[in-house]
Amino acid sequence: METIIFDYGMNGEGVAKIDGKIALINNCLVDEVVDAEIVLDNKNYCLARTNKIVKKSKNRVNPPCPYFYSCGGCALQHFSYAEQLKFKTDLVKKTLKKVADINYDVSACVGEETKSFYYRNKTAFQVKNKIGFYAKQTNDLVEIDSCMISAPTINEVLKIFKTFLQDNPARTDIKNLVVRTIDNQTLIGVVAKKFLNLSKFYANLTKKLKNVGLFLIINTRKDNVILTNNLTHIGGIKEIKTTCLGINYGVDLLGFHQTNIEMQNQIYLKVLNLIDGCAKKDVVVNGFSGEGLLTVLIAKKCGKVFGIEIVKESHFSSETLKKDNKIANITNILGDFNKEITKLKNVDFLVLDPSKKGVGKQTMQNIIGIKNIIYISCNPIALAKDLREIKKFYTIEDISPFDMFPQTNSVETVVKLKFKGE
Repeated sequence: METIIFDYGMNGEGVAKIDGKIALINNCLVDEVVDAEIVLDNKNYCLARTNKIVKKSKNRVNPPCPYFYSCGGCALQHFSYAEQLKFKTDLVKKTLKKVADINYDVSACVGEETKSFYYRNKTAFQVKNKIGFYAKQTNDLVEIDSCMISAPTINEVLKIFKTFLQDNPARTDIKNLVVRTIDNQTLIGVVAKKFLNLSKFYANLTKKLKNVGLFLIINTRKDNVILTNNLTHIGGIKEIKTTCLGINYGVDLLGFHQTNIEMQNQIYLKVLNLIDGCAKKDVVVNGFSGEGLLTVLIAKKCGKVFGIEIVKESHFSSETLKKDNKIANITNILGDFNKEITKLKNVDFLVLDPSKKGVGKQTMQNIIGIKNIIYISCNPIALAKDLREIKKFYTIEDISPFDMFPQTNSVETVVKLKFKGE
């Protein structure tokens, strides 16, 4: 059946109408005419598959990755980059309106087309005697030779590891390969169910790469968690030494670190710009502060900073970062942000950077009254739900999306709010 695509769904699907019902159709762009067939018919909507594109959009491009139509890693490679940015801008705007009834002229999504491929500094591959990523919405493994959104060094490690697998065809106890690379330094983790001899793999790595470190990570869990603290250092470096906006810091294999450094830095500069009015006497709280990089950057602009983080390893990393950079005006708190924020008084700025699930209703209500709030979000729906709880008390001063994950349907958003009570 032929139909016209008039909008995009949350995941970048084309939205059309078939037999009067909303249809979500894969691999389509707005204004295209497609021949589609229903594959799943629900009460209020249906899912459909594209059989043929009858009329193409001017914004359609040929996906450069040979695995695009099978791999579940990317969703938007058939969009021109300009259309990707427009989609993400509109996604934030529409989600805020639909979920929180917030109308706001969202700034255009910040991105850089020249760095929209090979940008990821960390990738976790699935391994089942072969290596790759899961197909869309399945646990079927799509074997790959390279990943076009992962850094070239990651693809070099992938190539070496594939040779290792070929030399050990009966190796069924390996679950994942995790690679992180920054500033020509590379950390590699082989995740397995039991101890393995990785000496030959390490020898091959050192022939091809400089400044490389290899770890064996034992993981017997049956859920989707990949990394555990049960790791053995096989050889090479243990940590990556790097800088961000003048701050020296270390990155290990297990800790959280943004996978797109270029966009991370733009987001941090945005946050620092939004607190430009912060006086040297002001108190700033960085909630969900992770390993403390943003906390240290903020500390240069204000009187006192509190970083609150519940993960012990991240808290200890933030303490090390503070000491290494000789920052005296930071207090790092190990604890649940939801509880710790209620103990702090006279907070001038609150910077929130929660996980994908957001902050939560009760905590958002607890922070009402703080003069300025900056919220960094990786999930538009969670962001909208959280803002809905406090919107009548605050004026929105800025909403800026950032393309942290080009070629995918994910978007990072920075929101600045000011308390109306002043």
